Amino acid sequence: MKPVIIGTAGHIDHGKSALLKAITGTDPDRLEEEQRRGLTIDIGFAFLSENIAFIDVPGHERFIKNMVTGASTIDMAMLVIAADDGVMPQTREHLDILQLLGIKSGLIVITKTDLASDDWLELMLEDVKKFIKGTFLEKAPIFTVSSVTGEGIEKLKEGILSLSSRFQRKETTGLFRLPIDRVFSLKGYGTIVTGSVISGKITVGDVIEIQPLGEKVRVRGIQSHNRAVDSIIAGHRAALNLQGIEKQSIRRGYSVCTPGYYLPTNLLTCKITLLPSAPTLKYNSRIRIHLGTGEYIARIRLIGRDKIEPGKSAVAQIIFDDTVSAGFRDHFIIRSYSPLSTIGGGIVLDVNPKPLKKKEVDAIVGIQNLIDGDINTCIEWFFQKNNLQIVSESYLARKMSLPLINISENLRILESRKKIIRINRGYISTTTLSQTKEKMLNTLSKFHKENPLMHGIEKLVLFKQIDAIEQIGNWILDTLKNNRKIKIQGDRISLYDFQPELTDKQEETLNKLENEFLKGGFSPPGYEKLLSKISIPENELQELIILLSNQKKILILGKNTIFHKDIIDKGEKLIEEFLKKKGVATVSELKNILGTSRKWAIPLLNYYDQIGLTIRDGDLRRLIS
Repeated sequence: MKPVIIGTAGHIDHGKSALLKAITGTDPDRLEEEQRRGLTIDIGFAFLSENIAFIDVPGHERFIKNMVTGASTIDMAMLVIAADDGVMPQTREHLDILQLLGIKSGLIVITKTDLASDDWLELMLEDVKKFIKGTFLEKAPIFTVSSVTGEGIEKLKEGILSLSSRFQRKETTGLFRLPIDRVFSLKGYGTIVTGSVISGKITVGDVIEIQPLGEKVRVRGIQSHNRAVDSIIAGHRAALNLQGIEKQSIRRGYSVCTPGYYLPTNLLTCKITLLPSAPTLKYNSRIRIHLGTGEYIARIRLIGRDKIEPGKSAVAQIIFDDTVSAGFRDHFIIRSYSPLSTIGGGIVLDVNPKPLKKKEVDAIVGIQNLIDGDINTCIEWFFQKNNLQIVSESYLARKMSLPLINISENLRILESRKKIIRINRGYISTTTLSQTKEKMLNTLSKFHKENPLMHGIEKLVLFKQIDAIEQIGNWILDTLKNNRKIKIQGDRISLYDFQPELTDKQEETLNKLENEFLKGGFSPPGYEKLLSKISIPENELQELIILLSNQKKILILGKNTIFHKDIIDKGEKLIEEFLKKKGVATVSELKNILGTSRKWAIPLLNYYDQIGLTIRDGDLRRLIS
């Protein structure tokens, strides 16, 4: 039998604790005040067998937060209703909470049958059946017992064993997580935390993480069902002896978990649902969130709406006053800030989202896939929402609270189906890539129409216009280049078949411009001189200069430092001939050979150094050969 944790639920004084004592022989009321007052204040624990544990929760309305703490980590619910009292306010509230927490399995126990006549009990059963209709308990077995006389207790035990044997829980492998419900210390042992293991496995000696603290500690010892064990898996109650942290650093609401996955945050994207009896909830309302075993003050920011009506659902971001840690698809309870009452619940869909504005509805399109979709469907959704971003395996593992190996396997499946493609150390949606390629080609086409003289657009400008990061932009460029869709010349990108188109007048102007650079020789004209000589707008002059550069007719060595290629070649021959005779020369000697000033000689000589003609040796230059 797989381990099962069963939680009690029901109104105050309906006999929950007495029932557990009758079933297990253990009084779950562990506090002296609880035993003195006969009232459960905090959560208690009892065990029927090595694989069946009970969490007893308080029924009083003042202790609902403790009830939620206990109920948040259970597998099955045992709804307790007293025969002499019937369905009461906390019975209803507890059932609402169980449903909001996503509990799917359970049973109903009518207690205190020794205080009710047969006729009354028959009426009670009919009332209970009406009460549970439409809930997850609608088809659950109903047992009648008396904890005082023992009547029905054995039959109830058999029923619990039968239900537990049929219970189907999620896989026990994966990431370890134990929401902490108690913290204490023992002399000679140190810090001890207790809780229900809701996923994964842990072994003595393992290093784990306390979240949202982010502190790594070692597991010194493990106890379950009052005995020491080497390891523990999901479905068990456990006490962990932790090494490397003080009791004062930990509190109820923190979690013990696999390192690196459950990161601290104060923002969650969730789907929330209000109870039909709840008041209307407005944008930015202050609320109380019961998440895991913790209670937190927060504000709710609805997406795409100003308010949510009773009985309705909506997507929202929850902003917490304190740092929290949550897992993908964690359920939680929403209570009003004041006066205290349960008003709804929700499910976590994004554990570390970017903040959204109310009007950013596009960001949540298709988010229902995260609630009822399989792993691959969820992965695809995260790819869609990370448009033009490379998504890593570790990013998805944290988003979906899954081990890296599970994510890797599913990414390989999606890659084989050509849904995604690997780029460097991450992945991107093939749909996104196709759309971006098309956008790049359209952007180039538009650029050529608007700039018919320019050979191409600068690479980084192109990336900015299509909103692509450099890694993705470069990958697309390489693909399009290999497919002969584009040309890459230096940092300029153009369509493969594009050629600058000049009018007759522009052709004439281009020739004039080239002649000016030829006439300038080793003392070329600057922009101002060119504008006065040719009389064209400055932007057109710049385009023509770039065109000449792309045609390899001029060389741009710097701003306002432009030489004709024939002049460059002439200078190369003059310097080579001079240095072959003399061996070395100063800048002054070389500028005289070129017949120019130091202003123009320096960039020219630096260029000849760069192309491997000359090498500088202090204040002298010589041929490299």
